[in-house]
Amino acid sequence: MCGIAGLFKHHSQNQMTPECMRQSIELLSHRGPDHHAFYMDELVGLVHTRLSLLDLNPRSNQPFWDPSGRYGIIYNGEIYNFSGIKDELERQGVSFHTSSDTEVLLNALICWGITAALHKIEGMYAFAFYDKIEQSLTLVRDPFGIKPLYYADKDGTFVFASEIKGMKPWVKFEPDFFSISSYLGGSGGPAADFTFFKDIKILPPGTAVTLKKGVSPQFHRFFTLSDLWGPSVRRDFQALGTKKLIDQCEELLTENVNKMLVADAPVGALCSGGLDSSIIMALAAKQHQNLAIFHANVQGKYSELPHAEMLARHLKLDLLKVDVSDQDFIQYLPETLYHYGHPFTYHPNSVPFFLVSRLVRQHHVKAILSGEGADECFYGYPWHLLNLKTWCKDFLTNPYRHIKSLLNRKKESTLLPSLNPGCSLLNRMEKETEEQSIYNSLIAKTGKSIEHKDFITFQMLGCHLRTLLHRNDALGMAFGIEARFPFLDFNFVRFAVNLPYSCKVRFSCAGRNPEHVFFIDKWILRQVASRHIPAALSKRNKQGFTSSSAWRAEIDLSYFKDSWLQQTLGLSQDALACLFERSPISLKLKLLHLDVWARIFLLSENPSTMARTISPYYRMRPE
Repeated sequence: MCGIAGLFKHHSQNQMTPECMRQSIELLSHRGPDHHAFYMDELVGLVHTRLSLLDLNPRSNQPFWDPSGRYGIIYNGEIYNFSGIKDELERQGVSFHTSSDTEVLLNALICWGITAALHKIEGMYAFAFYDKIEQSLTLVRDPFGIKPLYYADKDGTFVFASEIKGMKPWVKFEPDFFSISSYLGGSGGPAADFTFFKDIKILPPGTAVTLKKGVSPQFHRFFTLSDLWGPSVRRDFQALGTKKLIDQCEELLTENVNKMLVADAPVGALCSGGLDSSIIMALAAKQHQNLAIFHANVQGKYSELPHAEMLARHLKLDLLKVDVSDQDFIQYLPETLYHYGHPFTYHPNSVPFFLVSRLVRQHHVKAILSGEGADECFYGYPWHLLNLKTWCKDFLTNPYRHIKSLLNRKKESTLLPSLNPGCSLLNRMEKETEEQSIYNSLIAKTGKSIEHKDFITFQMLGCHLRTLLHRNDALGMAFGIEARFPFLDFNFVRFAVNLPYSCKVRFSCAGRNPEHVFFIDKWILRQVASRHIPAALSKRNKQGFTSSSAWRAEIDLSYFKDSWLQQTLGLSQDALACLFERSPISLKLKLLHLDVWARIFLLSENPSTMARTISPYYRMRPE
């Protein structure tokens, strides 16, 4: 919805200036093009750039204050149950002067206190709540980490922002060599807390931090993924029967889609042609006439355009598309990376996402529905299912090893994967610590271990999902486009997590996916989808947002001569040549991304002109 930034001086006497506030606004203006404002006093500075979706009237501009002027808020997100909360507050005597969810959130925090309010609101959010009299500032991030919130606590000043670039007026940008080393050594990038920037972290999902003058920041976790687990709920689901569970899944998802269509500005949907986005669009089209739908057509053999067009015809909607060529992957790499905030080789489809977001903005749509989260909730990733062909082939090759592996697995006392020492230590064990914490909480809650097939869902709802949410937020908000996720409503995720495994994965002779033959993934979701979309889409195998650009890339070694990367790594030209000769294209792409990142964020080069610098050294082989 917006961009927020600011600072709080808990142990500092340094002066803040209006000029720094205005610089932060400029750096975040793409997130909120409709209104910009800031507030500052001797203790706090608050910056807000508004993307107006509810109550477009200036009366809902932020920073937003209660009538007394004591309490203020800057807020990025949507509270989907704001109408019900507003009714409850009005019954308690609270008067409202706007029709925005911002005023509802502020009054809920004032009337009920932060902890109670957080357990009542449903939505996605990152906000800063200021109390002038108590001289306190509380920052909060939503349970699944849909909305980002970065921070740095240094020299007695706590700085925060929706994007790292918004912190630039107050924080010196320096590389974090642990994160960089881990990335080059095999990780996909930041996993949980740390970033590519020294001393800059991201607030964990479901976390609040309270700042007071003269007191060190106090962090509090109000939600963990283990809170979703309910043994009694699972028993109830087992007793309900398949038909009722399918009906309940459809009912919950329909309710989510309808409430996420609520806005005073145009709302559309992303149309990939896959199962997840197709069912979202089909449900949305029943509620929203002339729904605007958008597609990024990555040209080549992985194009999903025929499936997207099939759905558009079925729903009688016009498909708006942008064609993405090989040259686009080169031309838009710097600008995409600028908004992404760090190298995006983990999600090579980021350039198409950047371009489809631009298309959405060109058609004056401000919010889009997305199918993100379904794979994590319903076993949508093929590598989590047994590939019988591969297993049988490997078994025949070495039966003794397979039997031994199976026996050892039964003896395992933990579901947690073994460490990759290099990446894990360089990442400060952040991903492993998170998974261990969830595992321990589940053990404490149930008194026994859960099955491996259930624990996988918790793993996927953690770091991996947040990388997808980061892509959606950063590249959508590059053009002032808010993404909304019907599959990531709290009650729906709780429903999905506690479903019997047989509702997610089924053994069937009809299973035709070559990656897990005889097994049907996302079974219950496919049953719901079959009621609304053609069988060719409801039964379609997962393809993902696939592009062959990553493995067809060719990078000329001469690009790196005297580059930031070469100097930083201390490599001679001979050493660099040796590295290139022995490295796969995946590592070469990481080196390119890393150097472009450094030139943009550390050397302040203009991303919009960097494509001309890169193009002579970066090419694509024909498919």
